[in-house]
Amino acid sequence: MTPPTLHLAEEARALREPAAPLLRSRILFGPALAAVLAVALLVLGSTLLGDATLLGAMTMALGVAGLVAASVLALHLARGIDSGAAMADTATEASAAPATLLDTLTGLPDSGSFRWRAEDLLALACRQGGRLGIVLVDIDGFNDINGYHGYRVGDLVLRQVARRLAPTADEAALLARLGADRFALLTTAVADEPAGEVRGAAIVEQLRRLLVVDGVELELSVSVGIAIFPDGGPTLEPLLRCAEMALAEAKRAGGARARVFSKRTDQVLKARRSFERDLRTAIENGDFQLHYQPQIDLRSGEVVGVEGLLRWPHRERGMIPPASFIPVAEATGLIRPLGAWVLAEACRAGRRLHDRGLPLSIAVNLSAAQLRQQDLLNLVGKALTDSGLPAGSLELELTESLFVDPSEILLRRALERIAEMGVQLAIDDFGTGYSSLAYLKRLPVSKIKIDRSFLADIGQERTDEAIVRTIIGLARTFGKQVLAEGVETEAQRQFLIREGCDSAQGYLFSRPVAEPALTGQLLGETIPAIAGAVRLARAG
Repeated sequence: MTPPTLHLAEEARALREPAAPLLRSRILFGPALAAVLAVALLVLGSTLLGDATLLGAMTMALGVAGLVAASVLALHLARGIDSGAAMADTATEASAAPATLLDTLTGLPDSGSFRWRAEDLLALACRQGGRLGIVLVDIDGFNDINGYHGYRVGDLVLRQVARRLAPTADEAALLARLGADRFALLTTAVADEPAGEVRGAAIVEQLRRLLVVDGVELELSVSVGIAIFPDGGPTLEPLLRCAEMALAEAKRAGGARARVFSKRTDQVLKARRSFERDLRTAIENGDFQLHYQPQIDLRSGEVVGVEGLLRWPHRERGMIPPASFIPVAEATGLIRPLGAWVLAEACRAGRRLHDRGLPLSIAVNLSAAQLRQQDLLNLVGKALTDSGLPAGSLELELTESLFVDPSEILLRRALERIAEMGVQLAIDDFGTGYSSLAYLKRLPVSKIKIDRSFLADIGQERTDEAIVRTIIGLARTFGKQVLAEGVETEAQRQFLIREGCDSAQGYLFSRPVAEPALTGQLLGETIPAIAGAVRLARAG
């Protein structure tokens, strides 16, 4: 197969064939005719000069003037043509310039060059009725590579990726680096969705192979988004948008996979945009609620705190749990206003409990996006000041996956400043992520929460029992409190008591309920496990 770029080169040369000689001959025809007439006047003037001196002299003078004018006009037009040709050559060179712009790191065409050449390829495919696929490749977690191993290793990784993405011998393709860790491939080998799925999966596997760079062993993970011309769009920009949407879908699905843009993808994205609009409207209208689940001291049976759990009562879909909308809020930046509301409302609820004689701690989750907010300390301080809740009664729960981030030092400093305010810190879902003894030692956390997944098979699966026992032992070693989530059976409660777990929460004690129901439970002593806390609060 002859590469499309060859066709384009031939067509471009044909369009740029010099037309100046023909143009010159046509434009100079006028001055030449004027010169001929001038010569004729000279001849006529010389003839008449013998018979009538005055008339002959005048005729010869007109002939000389005409000849001079024709010569000047011809010279001026010739210079104009040369100038125009030079400008045309300059324009041609300027239009060709992007084709020679290369990314200095990988040697591939850069973004500008890619766009220039891709538009020509698509125009050619349109004229010839051909089909092309645009493939976007993005390295998952590339910032972690730069953070852990340095930019030199990151640069070498990009070069290796560029080599591995090189087109196969049997396809016509344009490969470029669009910027950072993003690559683009425009190829004739992807003409439909099945071919795109095959090629996308092959790229994911090709780049997943172990990579040794500067003595560092790395197992890369990439996400791939593919769109097909002309289905995805008639020109480059809509085609790129479709590929970007497919890439975003691959990222949202966890990365290390490929997605081809299709009508189904479009429907999914439209539904997501509708969901995002609803989420934004719900935040603006204050439609969210906090429900509260009691946390029980396993030794005394007293309620020692509550966890605030965010709920979204959607007018059409019913109650939507956080797992469904928090990722969307983080991706769209809506987590900032939503997180600020949760923090402020939890503090207000905690203050109201204190005012009713129930001095309980109140815990809320803090997402990764919230923790990286520069104004987080101000938000926490403002929520405490505005509500009047003592800082020691607020507990912020952090997922341990936060501490895989290369900016962990910055995170630790932020946490230390929050702890200095007197706010309690806890690690949520312990055991499911990056369980490192190092961060247990370094971070100012006072509590770890055992994930519910380890409690489900207590009494049936010894491995889970061993994991829970180990976590409790680690907590004891580092002087941390331990709380178990998702306790639903008496057998689980008895096991945790035997192993020395401090506290627990779960359906065995209470489901999450709205604040009025929680207050009614606490003050009405309707739950046996809560009675001790009520008596303790009243005695105090």
